[in-house]
Amino acid sequence: MRILEKRVSQALVSAASVECDRFVRESPRFYDEGTFSIYQFRQTLSQTSQGYDAESIVEAEPAIRQLLKLDFEPKVSHTIRKSFRQTINQTLKTLLLPMAEQQADEILQQYPQARAYLEKTLQQEAEEKIATNRRLLSVVEENIAAYNLAVSSINSCLQAMQLSDHLLPVIGDSFDTDARFANNGFVISDMVQKV
Repeated sequence: MRILEKRVSQALVSAASVECDRFVRESPRFYDEGTFSIYQFRQTLSQTSQGYDAESIVEAEPAIRQLLKLDFEPKVSHTIRKSFRQTINQTLKTLLLPMAEQQADEILQQYPQARAYLEKTLQQEAEEKIATNRRLLSVVEENIAAYNLAVSSINSCLQAMQLSDHLLPVIGDSFDTDARFANNGFVISDMVQKV
């Protein structure tokens, strides 16, 4: 990954250098007759040629800067808005897409192992859940048995007092927990089949 990052960085720096090289060269038609830039250039030359010392050039610095700005800004704008964006996109496509395809192939090759791992994990989770449910069911069955015993005693007292119309109901027989939990076995294989 580091090597690829370095290659992308070098490609972008190289492309940026090419763009910068264009900035320091005047545009081919910048000084064509009839353009504002040639007029500005002549005005600047006129200003700098009024003296023979460096002072006239220093005084003409704002005009020189303005002249360079006229050529420089459109090139920078073109780079930012169009050419360099395309360069970046092309660089990323050229260098990153092959790596993404390679990563996708590697992921697909790992699929059987991932599926086997998922199956094992789901099986283990299901077994733990079944064990927990059995423990909870055992507690519920003990509570039901205690409740039914208490209700049976109360009902015996009510019958002895000839109050059979007010007997309390008991909770029915507990269901077959092993059969109920055994039916959960198909869930794991079915879930893995769908993956």
